[in-house]
Amino acid sequence: MLNKKSVREVLDIALYAGQIMLESGAETYRVEETIERICISKGLTAVNSFTIPTGIFLSYTFEDQDFSYVRRIKTSIIDLHIISMVNTFSRTYVTEDIPFEESMKQLKSIRTAPHFPILLQYVSGGVGGGFFALIYGGSPLEAFLAFVTSFFVVLTVHQIGKRTRAFFLKNLGAGMVNTVLAILFVELCNSFGLTADINNIIIGSVMPLVPGVAITNALRDSISGDFVSGVSKLSEAFGIALAIALGVGTILHMRLLMTGGVL
Repeated sequence: MLNKKSVREVLDIALYAGQIMLESGAETYRVEETIERICISKGLTAVNSFTIPTGIFLSYTFEDQDFSYVRRIKTSIIDLHIISMVNTFSRTYVTEDIPFEESMKQLKSIRTAPHFPILLQYVSGGVGGGFFALIYGGSPLEAFLAFVTSFFVVLTVHQIGKRTRAFFLKNLGAGMVNTVLAILFVELCNSFGLTADINNIIIGSVMPLVPGVAITNALRDSISGDFVSGVSKLSEAFGIALAIALGVGTILHMRLLMTGGVL
């Protein structure tokens, strides 16, 4: 039997689950589906939910009383593991009678679940950059240099991210670090009589920064008719690409000025 307390508890659980998913980079349609699935399973069949990348709006009317929620999302990362855990929780919740306190405890545990070790993230970014250099025609030496460069690129993004939420600054700084290291490595190779193409190093090591998930989600949301979310995420992807281009281009332009037009 539904009452005001049980309705509020179900809405709190659904909203919190949606918040965790949105903070972890889930598509807006997936967030809305999860919220509605949780609510419908407990008898709340006329829930209105509206999700954009920076917020969730949820409302429900019960016995002439309106329950309205607004949840502002200020941070967002890509963590598919957390999204998967919330999906698993929602499927369990709709089929079992889990108490409110236990449900919130599980969701809080999911939200605070440990991420991959920082060093592993740096190394993984380096491996990705190295193999991308090979894919684009680089030599084993250039792949190794791209690996080292990508390692520090991911490190730069993480360190700047701890001090600001501005994604533009993170990617701008990473693009600059990427190019400076590539130039230094090429000069070092030349001093030892080795040949390394700076283009392969820069292209390979910049790939871990490319907003592939944001572009995919933008297209997926647009296809589903969520044009506000689609345009928003596409704008984010464009901003990231612009920041990377400005970071790389600024350093290359400075080098051209210093070397008299010789790249």
